[in-house]
Amino acid sequence: MLPDFVVIGAFKAGSTSLHHYFGQHPGVFMTKVKEPNFFAFDAKNKAHVEINRQQFMVTRLAEYESLFDDARADQIKGEVSPYYLYSSVALQRMKEIVPAIKIIACLRNPVGRAYSHYLMRLRSGKETKSPKEAFSEDAFWVKASLYADAIQSYQQIFGQDQLKFVLFDDLINDPQTLMSELFSFIGVDPAFQVNTDYRFNPGGTPKFPWLHHGLSALKRIPGLRQYTPPFIRNRLARIRDKNLAPAEVLSMDVQQQWLKYYRDDISRVQDILHLDLSGWLKVKKPKNQAT
Repeated sequence: MLPDFVVIGAFKAGSTSLHHYFGQHPGVFMTKVKEPNFFAFDAKNKAHVEINRQQFMVTRLAEYESLFDDARADQIKGEVSPYYLYSSVALQRMKEIVPAIKIIACLRNPVGRAYSHYLMRLRSGKETKSPKEAFSEDAFWVKASLYADAIQSYQQIFGQDQLKFVLFDDLINDPQTLMSELFSFIGVDPAFQVNTDYRFNPGGTPKFPWLHHGLSALKRIPGLRQYTPPFIRNRLARIRDKNLAPAEVLSMDVQQQWLKYYRDDISRVQDILHLDLSGWLKVKKPKNQAT
């Protein structure tokens, strides 16, 4: 069996919440493993072949199909892999293997998304510089907030009735309404009420770095994530989340620096999707905490 829909991104734009919210619906089956990244795997790419299984958890079609073995015949099947939005390989492989698939992308304010990505790198120890010093146009975490080219690539390959682009702000501010819209899009009962009490994968900085690094190290053990029961993974994730304190708010001067880089792409996305994204073009005064 193969999926009926995929959530392709963006990174740090609610993909974990979407995975769990879709999974609550009795008419939907979600893979136990989030981010299998199967369609993005390129067997001809030496870097993909040599990379650890943490990034490409399944590489063979039969292995990928087995992720959906437990789905009932009457369920709509889906998976979440934010890497797909940025992968031309994923785009082409989906067209070849699942040409009728429905595709969902959740887009976040580029500055806020990039800052959340920066904080994740800071927590993992991959980043040590300040936000202003770390910002580089060559860095993936910076470029991952550029959406226009990716959106157009998907529009050129898939029909408009197969594509659904939604906003992270709507997921945060009114998740029930957004999920109803998405349930309708994939073809299940839109009246189902999702439990949105828990916020999945929040941003922030660790209260106890040793605990955060220990839990992160567990995730990197080959095969552990794939074969650990979901309830154990969820419990460990909640321990990790409770260990996070609100991060310092991105200063206005850094927001202006980053927005200068993203401004043209925001305007393009606005024109392509016919959405009002004027809020993305504004520098926000720092509040008490960042998200």
